[in-house]
Amino acid sequence: MLNSRVFDYRIWVTLILSLGFGFVLNLLVPILSEKPLFLLALPLGVLFFVVLVIKPKWVLAVIILTRPLLDNLLNLTKSSSGEGQDIGLGAILNLAIIALGIFLSFHNSNFPRRNKAVHCWFIFLFLMFLSVCYSPFPLLGLRLFFNYLSYFAMFIIPFLIIKEKEDFLFWLKIFAWSFVLPIFFANIDLIAGGRQFADAGKRIEGTFTHPNILAFYLVLGVTTYFYILKSGFWKLRPIILWAMRILMLNMLVLLIATKTRNAWIACFLGFFIYGFLKDKKLLVILLLLIPMTLLVPTVKDRVLTVISDKQEANYNGLNSMEWRLHVWQSALPMIKQRPLQGYGLASFIPMSEKFLDVGSNIQAHNAYLEVLFETGILGLLSFVLLFLAPLIIFYQNMRKSVIQNQAKIWAILVGYLIGYMVICSADNLCFYLVFNWYVWFFVGLMMASERFLYE
Repeated sequence: MLNSRVFDYRIWVTLILSLGFGFVLNLLVPILSEKPLFLLALPLGVLFFVVLVIKPKWVLAVIILTRPLLDNLLNLTKSSSGEGQDIGLGAILNLAIIALGIFLSFHNSNFPRRNKAVHCWFIFLFLMFLSVCYSPFPLLGLRLFFNYLSYFAMFIIPFLIIKEKEDFLFWLKIFAWSFVLPIFFANIDLIAGGRQFADAGKRIEGTFTHPNILAFYLVLGVTTYFYILKSGFWKLRPIILWAMRILMLNMLVLLIATKTRNAWIACFLGFFIYGFLKDKKLLVILLLLIPMTLLVPTVKDRVLTVISDKQEANYNGLNSMEWRLHVWQSALPMIKQRPLQGYGLASFIPMSEKFLDVGSNIQAHNAYLEVLFETGILGLLSFVLLFLAPLIIFYQNMRKSVIQNQAKIWAILVGYLIGYMVICSADNLCFYLVFNWYVWFFVGLMMASERFLYE
């Protein structure tokens, strides 16, 4: 009789991952063969996947602590792969996260099969995959689908690695520490004066490829540290408390320097909703801060350009709001032609030249409209449910919490998610890969904590 270990699922998972890695590597080598950095990093990539199988939690910790620092380095490995898109080592790292999620799903027995948020993700991913099949740009669609798949992997991983309260606290610490180095480099960028942008002047981007990504990442960082301060999980020494408060203040200063208005709105909404739900004194402080903040020239100028100053360089003589409304209104007739299924995943940008007179390869600057255009009404509903499902859970936990600190931390999460959902209506959040990894890991971490948080 054959030894039962021959059928050990870990052997088969490892085999499948190895075959998948080999297949992807076979595709990438011809594309990236002229990139010296790729050839140097290839042995490290192989070692990375070996460690992934042996010590998956080590891999996750390293990724969380270092990934925000790597965008510019990974961009150096990119080469054209057809359909006007570039591909590099970032794609391998993206696959590593998906592989890690798959491996942990088989390696652990606590997959949250009954979790409603997980069900919403299954529906969303199924619809996105179908939309790839009829997309006129299948390679672009497949790339975006794998991005979405990696977001789901980051969301599901906390459920698979957290078995007790100490696990949750450990990963919360790792997550909090992951903001320190990006903030340090963002400060260096601020001191250096940032980079010139045609529509907004000098802006900082830190280790990211665009100021908007840094801005939304900072909002998540502020939320994380505010959550820790209000949670009471640890008895922190006064010097640590002050260090965290100073770090939060530093993040808010950097947030202003990014000149990203939507991130300002998200940050304000998060604190406002928390104040409305659990701390009315904070509402008074926020209302007093608004006129004071508008006295800052950077903030004042960026707010005024939404409704007044013409921006010939980027918006064809329209201000920021007029330009967005023009893009949305121009897309609606095409949406009405295919409201149920849309035009296929990742089709909005390359098809924008067919209905826009303000340029080509334009992003929608509205995640909901872009998903509706590409995947139809069902795709849009499934996208909205990704946020509504955890939002409802967080709100219900807040309502049923007896201890004040417990209710407060759930209110913080409610405020953050509502802020995220609101700014999806005016920005391209679906494409900010690294930022979304951290958002969904944070959301998954908070949902996974529900089992142990108050033992």
